[in-house]
Amino acid sequence: MEQTYSVSFFRYAIYTMNTSLHNIFLTIGAFSAGVVMALPAFANDDLQEGEIVRVRAHAVLEIYQDEAADICDLEITQVRIKVNGSTGGGMLTLELYNDPGNFLSKKGRTRRVRVASVVGSQTVCMTEPHLGKYAVAGYHDVDGNRKLKKKWNGTPREPFALSNNPKIKELRFPKFSESAFDLVPGGTNITIELIDLKKQKRERKAAKKKTQ
Repeated sequence: MEQTYSVSFFRYAIYTMNTSLHNIFLTIGAFSAGVVMALPAFANDDLQEGEIVRVRAHAVLEIYQDEAADICDLEITQVRIKVNGSTGGGMLTLELYNDPGNFLSKKGRTRRVRVASVVGSQTVCMTEPHLGKYAVAGYHDVDGNRKLKKKWNGTPREPFALSNNPKIKELRFPKFSESAFDLVPGGTNITIELIDLKKQKRERKAAKKKTQ
């Protein structure tokens, strides 16, 4: 009787152990399958359903076809912007505004284009069929990171320009009325001068030291 009990208990222990191991392997298998099934969804997580894939317009710089400049054409209505003062490298970002109340904000922007920057001068064109008052803001994105570097007070830390070339001060930015121009049939030609406020500040300090 005592021997029978011991054998039965031994068999029960083996059965319990096998059952537990079986359940563990099933759990591991289910978890692994779940991870494998989740990988494709994770890999495509940055592309939402129905979203249009953006196509690069430049081999090196992050410039896409939907933000490329238009071909300059004197026969159509467009804003033709001659940009002076670029030191080359990176990209030029130019933005077109027509809302005085939202000047220099996304809400008031009608168009933004990006082009590779060249040394000296270059002309960038934006086709715009609607006539009226507009203003242009542009900056030299030196490192090509698609962002304008700013100080704590919003002052640009990269070369910056506005149409009509109003004076840009650190504590006061020009209004829309100071940069506005009329877009007329056949287009409007403007020239903007990139201003490096950091460079200007260094030059002022150097000039002040010389006079002391």
